[in-house]
Parts: sequence; structure tokens; C-alpha cells
Amino acid sequence: VIVRMRPLRKDKDEGDPIVQKISGDSLSINGRTFTFDSVADVEATQLDIFEHVGVPLVENCLAGFNSSVFAYGQTGSGKTYTMWGPANSLAEENVAKEQQGLTPCVFERLFARIKEEQTKHSDQQLNYQCNCSFLEIYNEQVTDLLDPSQRNLQIREDVKSGVYVENLTENQVSTME
Repeated sequence: VIVRMRPLRKDKDEGDPIVQKISGDSLSINGRTFTFDSVADVEATQLDIFEHVGVPLVENCLAGFNSSVFAYGQTGSGKTYTMWGPANSLAEENVAKEQQGLTPCVFERLFARIKEEQTKHSDQQLNYQCNCSFLEIYNEQVTDLLDPSQRNLQIREDVKSGVYVENLTENQVSTME
């Protein structure tokens, strides 16, 4: 569990911050200390988050492990910014690399690394298969972001396949686009 502290917004946030980073893995909220795997303070950049979370995630995927990222927090806490970057950044071609969110950076890195591995092992029959699904859980309602008409999906558990979301769209992908 990695906590990212959002900077105060001059136009909306008032007073002194109640959350303070104490060390690399702990923070204080109103004087109570909480410990996590890591704490990224208000100075952490999008690139810092990618290096800390995204790079290991990609390497784990290439090693054959399924990977997920859960962004959790109250409205306005910075989840969308951390995951995608500034508003409309996916629609704009000229978003600076250091502003891109975790998702586009991970995808870019994943497909670059796959290409590297296939080139490095061109004498072998090395094959990667990437399946992608996107979902949002908001107010206890699960929505398929690849098919937003699929709302209120059910989370299930099966002995063979583990935890899954019933009827969630899953597409095989081979490029970032």
C-alpha cells in the first residue's frame, strides 16, 4: 500500500495541513501515526510514482504475474491525476512526459519492454499475451470502463479462477494505442 499525499490547493484548501509525512513509510494525521509500505509526500512527481509503482509492476507482468493498481480515496484526493495525468491529457498529444499519469506510462513501458525481450530472444519462440480490462468501483457500483453501458456488475469468486467481475470486458491488446 502506497500513499500519495496531494498538495494543498491554494484556491480551496485552508489552514495548515493535518497530514504530515514522518518517514518513507509513515505519516501522521492529527498526531496519530500510520505506517504503509511507502509514503509519497506532496513533492512526489508523476515520474516518481511511475518509478516506484509502475516500473516494478511492468517487470512483474513480464515475469508472468497478473498486476492491478487500485486508486482509492475521497473525491478530489488526486486519484484521476495520479492514474491519468492532467485533465484531457489522453486527448492531447503534447502532454509533457513528466505530467503523464501512471496508466499511460505503464502501457508505454510494457510494450517497449515486450519489444526489447522479443528482440533479445529472437532465436527463441518468445510470445507475450496481454489482456486488458478496466473497471471503476464508485459508490459500491462496478462499471466496465471499456463498455460503460455495463453498470452494476457483480464481483464473484471461483475456486479455479479466483476473484473476478462477472461480464467484465477483456480485450487482447498488442500496442499501447
